[in-house]
Amino acid sequence: MPRQAGSSLSSQTLGVMNTARTSAKICLAATMAGMLYSLLACSSDDPESPQAKYEWSILQAVEYSTRATPISAPEFRTEKEYELLCVPGAASVRVWIMLKPTATPYYKQMPIAQFTVSKELVNKLVLERRVSETVAYVLRTHEAK
Repeated sequence: MPRQAGSSLSSQTLGVMNTARTSAKICLAATMAGMLYSLLACSSDDPESPQAKYEWSILQAVEYSTRATPISAPEFRTEKEYELLCVPGAASVRVWIMLKPTATPYYKQMPIAQFTVSKELVNKLVLERRVSETVAYVLRTHEAK
């Protein structure tokens, strides 16, 4: 009889161990799923990511607060950790451009309006490494002829 009690205890122990292993696997899977979700949700390639929205909010706030101020020449401004360029647009609109956005889209401008920039300004920004490759490319398409 003592043998039977011992094997019953052994079965109970094995059952507890299997339950613990299953719980550990479930916990590990949940942790990995959470990490994957965090990685995808915060991806800088998602235009709806928190980082992309943050960058747009910076442009929006600056554009709104300076909308009524006339502009005749390019201006620079630093907001948070971002350097912004403001250029005169069509109909005297102030066009704000983020020089080095870190989230997609990698070119951010507000408002959408036609504008021109000098080739010298674009070359200077590139030479001083103040502009991303994407922004430099777009600015070059707006160079005055």
